[in-house]
Amino acid sequence: MAQDTLKLVSINIEMKERVDLVRAFLEEEQPDVACLQEVYEEDLHYLAEKLGMNAAFGQMALMGSENGIEPPLVPFGVAMLSRLPVQDLRRAYYLGNENDVKEYAFKGHPGDFYRLFLHANFQKGDSSFTIGTTHFTWTPDGEADDLQRKDLKNLLAVLKDIPEVVCCGDFNAPRGREIFDTIASYYKDNIPSRYTTSIDVDLHRAGDKLRGAPLMVDGLFTTPAYQCLNIRLQEGVSDHMAIVAEISKI
Repeated sequence: MAQDTLKLVSINIEMKERVDLVRAFLEEEQPDVACLQEVYEEDLHYLAEKLGMNAAFGQMALMGSENGIEPPLVPFGVAMLSRLPVQDLRRAYYLGNENDVKEYAFKGHPGDFYRLFLHANFQKGDSSFTIGTTHFTWTPDGEADDLQRKDLKNLLAVLKDIPEVVCCGDFNAPRGREIFDTIASYYKDNIPSRYTTSIDVDLHRAGDKLRGAPLMVDGLFTTPAYQCLNIRLQEGVSDHMAIVAEISKI
């Protein structure tokens, strides 16, 4: 019997900057599940309607759509789109909490967001897949600080309660340094070693300043029940490259 394979995409869509590029990319790729970071809830609904996909949203803050802090403030966070039913959806906050996030306004610094692991189950054929995404705590230079260490401890506690999981997203911490490598000590890092960065320097606001820098900050981590195949990073979608992979159960 052939294994059931789920096609997964993960993209930091850079707020409102790349919505149309992301829509075109997802139309072409036709993933079963797409995990999105830095997404406005209103743009998620737009994408879901245009693509004919189910949507799930996890709010990190209220944020202005123009400069971040000026009204009108609208929900901003991480999300999932799926061609499959979204089952057992969970929003596990590891900084802040779900009770007051709907009133929590972004204060203008990237460290001000609440943080959560948004995850759900997806049934494809005879196989059930648990997939989740996060936008991890930012530091200005990619080096770990005490807030990242605290948030990582809390994130790992959340993940520990999920027996088998696919975890993807923007981890704001380069491979080869403390935070990324700590996660990789518990979960398999599935991004091929030939990729040394996940930043698209042609679309990123820092541009050529980041060219050649080892900034593999986007991740695809799995527990032993999952196998990732045909993994690639795709340029031309956002300021971060999109992760594309086929996931199967072992």
